Amino acid sequence: MDFPDSMSIEEAFARAEAEAKLAAALKESEERFSKAELPNRLNEDWRFGRPHKYAQEFAQRLNAGTAPGGEAWVDHDQGCAVRLNEEDEDLRQTEMLMPTIGSDALLSQHLQHFGTGYALYIEEDTKGPIRLSYESASTLVPSTFIMVAPGIKAEVEITYACMEGGLIFGTCNIQIAEGAELKVKSSATGTGRCMLINNIQNMGGKVRHLTSFDGLEWAREETVAEIYTPQSDIQLYSANKLGDSAVLDQHTKQIHHVGGATSNLLYKNVLDGKATATFAGNIYVAPGAHHTDAYQSNRNLLLSEDATVNSLPGLEILADKVRCSHGSASGPINEEQLFYLLSRGIPETDAKQLISTGFLAEAVDKYEA
Repeated sequence: MDFPDSMSIEEAFARAEAEAKLAAALKESEERFSKAELPNRLNEDWRFGRPHKYAQEFAQRLNAGTAPGGEAWVDHDQGCAVRLNEEDEDLRQTEMLMPTIGSDALLSQHLQHFGTGYALYIEEDTKGPIRLSYESASTLVPSTFIMVAPGIKAEVEITYACMEGGLIFGTCNIQIAEGAELKVKSSATGTGRCMLINNIQNMGGKVRHLTSFDGLEWAREETVAEIYTPQSDIQLYSANKLGDSAVLDQHTKQIHHVGGATSNLLYKNVLDGKATATFAGNIYVAPGAHHTDAYQSNRNLLLSEDATVNSLPGLEILADKVRCSHGSASGPINEEQLFYLLSRGIPETDAKQLISTGFLAEAVDKYEA
């Protein structure tokens, strides 16, 4: 291993140690992928996600041997967006190290098509949101990387448009430095299917993250938010409208590697028709991560008796002096609210729409605050 002559012994040892850790982590990931099986009904993280239909189709399309097709573009990048290509080995390694919640085998297949998407290196405060767009009527597997420098304030909006039965499988890796503030909104729309794997690594900043899924036949979200430095703050939100026979399968982990930090989650859904929503969240507080403050809440509004909700919040606390809790509630529309609107001459369909919008507004408003 060669080092520059100007490098001190301490710096050389630190670099060698970092490179050794990276090599070990990459080897561990390769072993993890080699042992991973495609999601099935026996996989606890896919118990309600209908893997026999949707995950299998993702795998078949990714293994079809044809290049994924679709469009990717950026608006108002403010000079910080770099388009990915197959030779971005450092970023590919970053994606290899991303944690999943039951989808290692699918992430491995995603890596085989690496090279579509953008990396955002944000070193100055953004003037308005940076907007990334991914659109496909066939199959698209984009990767997004967002890296925010210390003390910087930034906002990013990502849109995934699954058109005419299109399938999009996206990954998003977020790294935020000390004192930075970042807002990220991810929206998936269309009539097709979408799967998103998000990883947030917070080293002392503040992150607000909002996901929304609207009109899709099937969607799965896996979001792992990791805190590595005290005073870090992560706020996770989701606001979704589901109708017909739509399926939404959301899994989250709030991981506190150190104490003295905060994370909060609020996921809300409105379900109509025969729609199904699943939320499985976990708060993990590592040994010694004292003075952690973490919460998660899942709320669902059912407009139809045929709609189904599966809510599975959980806690794994391995430290003392923490404040961690979770809550879940699902129920029909408030009859008094509906009666009030009907008595004012508002048609029932419009009245339910107003109530639904108000129900989801809490998550959106907290994100935008």
